[in-house]
Amino acid sequence: MVTTQLNQNLVHGQSVTNYNVGIGIADITGIVAGVNMMGYAMPGQIASGLHIRQRSRAFIIIDPDTGKRVVFVSADLAMGSLAVRRATLEKLKESFGDLYNDENVAISGTHTHAGPAGYLQYALYQITSFGYFKENTEAISTGIYNSIVKAHNSIQPASIFVSTGELLNTNINRSPFSYEQNPEEERSQYKYNVDKEMILLKFTNAKGDVIGSINWFPVHPVSMMNNNTLVSGDNKGTASYFLEREYNNSTLPGEETIIHAFANSNLGDSSPNIFGPYCADTGLPCEYRTSTCNGKKETCFGRGYGYLTGDDIYATRKIAELHVAKAKELIDTAKTPITGSIDYKFTKVNIQNYNFTLNGKTVSLCKAALGYSMIAGTTDGPGGFNFIQGDNSTGNPFWKLITRIIKQPTKETIECQRPKPIVLATGEMRSPYDFTPSIIEIQLLKIGNFIICVVPGEFTTMSGRRLTKTVKNILMKKGVIDENGIVIVSGPSNSYTHYITTPEEYLVQRYEGGSTIYGPNTLNAYLQLYTDLSIALADNLYVPIGPEAPDFTDKALNFVLPVIVDIPPLFKKFGDVTKDANKKYIRGETVTVEFVGGHPKNHIQLEGSFLYVQRLENNNNWVNFKNDGDITTKFKWLGNSIVRITWEIDDDVEAGTYRIFYQGHHKQLGGKIVPEFGITSNFLVS
Repeated sequence: MVTTQLNQNLVHGQSVTNYNVGIGIADITGIVAGVNMMGYAMPGQIASGLHIRQRSRAFIIIDPDTGKRVVFVSADLAMGSLAVRRATLEKLKESFGDLYNDENVAISGTHTHAGPAGYLQYALYQITSFGYFKENTEAISTGIYNSIVKAHNSIQPASIFVSTGELLNTNINRSPFSYEQNPEEERSQYKYNVDKEMILLKFTNAKGDVIGSINWFPVHPVSMMNNNTLVSGDNKGTASYFLEREYNNSTLPGEETIIHAFANSNLGDSSPNIFGPYCADTGLPCEYRTSTCNGKKETCFGRGYGYLTGDDIYATRKIAELHVAKAKELIDTAKTPITGSIDYKFTKVNIQNYNFTLNGKTVSLCKAALGYSMIAGTTDGPGGFNFIQGDNSTGNPFWKLITRIIKQPTKETIECQRPKPIVLATGEMRSPYDFTPSIIEIQLLKIGNFIICVVPGEFTTMSGRRLTKTVKNILMKKGVIDENGIVIVSGPSNSYTHYITTPEEYLVQRYEGGSTIYGPNTLNAYLQLYTDLSIALADNLYVPIGPEAPDFTDKALNFVLPVIVDIPPLFKKFGDVTKDANKKYIRGETVTVEFVGGHPKNHIQLEGSFLYVQRLENNNNWVNFKNDGDITTKFKWLGNSIVRITWEIDDDVEAGTYRIFYQGHHKQLGGKIVPEFGITSNFLVS
């Protein structure tokens, strides 16, 4: 608790300090080579190195009058993971008892498609990753835990301000045909067919200095395409990197104290490929309903900022820079204080057995199933086989046969899921363990008059609008917030249940509809669940935690072969330089060097670095100038015990003497893991 003096509004030009706030950042980067990447579900997309490190950014907000607190974590992950969440909460319980728990901790993924896979416990997500990787779950959960600990240790009196603004040229709706199925009178209430408002919370200390921010803006982090093999936070993580560099320019990446999170929202149909989908072979726009070119989807791609150059990293940087420019503007203009109490509500629900009343009738959701259109993929990354989006026919005879061989859906599931043609009846597939979740988690966080709907899936634009409108109307009627209160969607968070479309969007069965696994009434069920949670929040009602989902991690399978032994090239030893630096470089050039190195799978460098660019100072002191979290460095595993490091020399790099330092680990015969390091020759930058 703090004194009343700290819990006051603006007085004599001093900062509002209605809350106690702690903010922390930590590394969550898992295995960076030799494992499948999470997001595109492409078996051949195997990680081979590092673009930038993935981070967890934690914000603890405490009501000094009641002691109630909430924790919001924005993590550079494809989605929330039950396995990661459980492991994180177990670590927190060991350190803090019940202070941080299921109910008041939210872990929200930015939805990057450029991270290592294998940290979800359900079998479906392990198919393309070839199993479950405890190492990744441990690295991610440890990193999230570390970020929360850092936030806890930095708690101080603080002010929170909110600001909103339109961010253009950053997202489009990738399924406009689906969106247009929503009622015209509803669509006419909105300026765009995708949300373009960034919503930002600014945190300042008692002196009025900025100590961090969180913003929400809906866009898929798919600027790095499905042929990328470098681990990255994609456009959201890169945006955080850029803004944190501005506020912490004397530190290395990962050492920041002023933290800026770029979280995601109702991103389900929102793409960064803003020039729209075109056929790669003809240059013509793709067919509108099915996103095909002459009946095939493989050449239909959304064009983003990297289209002309074919450069994913440029496209990632461009979308990130647009995010940063708007965030800086909102930080500068955020003058409206957040005031009011801190509260939260949370529950777990068996969604496949959930019954509710809709239009006077009792309805229930379906057992989970994926449609043909889910396998088809999107214009951000077409999928495999001969499926296309918008296919709600009775089905291809060949794939109907395959479906029967794998698991024939029951008649009940087929009827419930109509008009979805089912390719995988995942809710009925339980061998070797459940393929998709049946127990889901829903959560509301209240920060004064700012409400966060923490959702376990990808809501489309209109689904998110309906959810926030429903929650806001209830809380306004109950007097919890006024008309200036803000309600947002944050996700995919805590766990993952695929997509949530409107019933109208579901009927045309594009990718998002085919991925709405619990059937056409999924959104209506969520609306009822969040209605109940909103009423409980307003009336201070007890909400049971609900049923516990089974834990499959102990019996989860892993089909990726481990490293048996690392063998250096003939007449070389680990750490040797096989390609040295040139003697001189000028700004704008790229340093490329190679070392003999063990497989990166041997040791996860959490809070470490595979490389350092070092600068000579005072003629005898080497100082770490860049690490592998820097946007100008790249670390790549070439195989055959060779690693490559590149450094793009910025225009603002000081002239001087530099060298590249590498560190890694190799596995000897017998399984012992041994550290290694190497250093290039010195080189001049002029």
